Amino acid sequence: MSTQLNTLIAEVLHISPESITDELAMSEVESWDSLQHMNLIASLEKGYSIEFTFDDIIAMQNVKEIKRVLQLKGVEI
Repeated sequence: MSTQLNTLIAEVLHISPESITDELAMSEVESWDSLQHMNLIASLEKGYSIEFTFDDIIAMQNVKEIKRVLQLKGVEI
């Protein structure tokens, strides 16, 4: 997985980069609430110079989906 992506997720959610796997989901991380989800979305948009649609934002409930959406936007993971 991308070191940049791990670092970004870890910083926003206040978790260790080593704990981030494709299976890591919003429901499993106490700090990943709706507010932090929007902070994560904003950080991803800024970090990768892209914009997400409403459907993208709703779909991005776990790391695997975040990677899928980023790849659809042309980001190399």
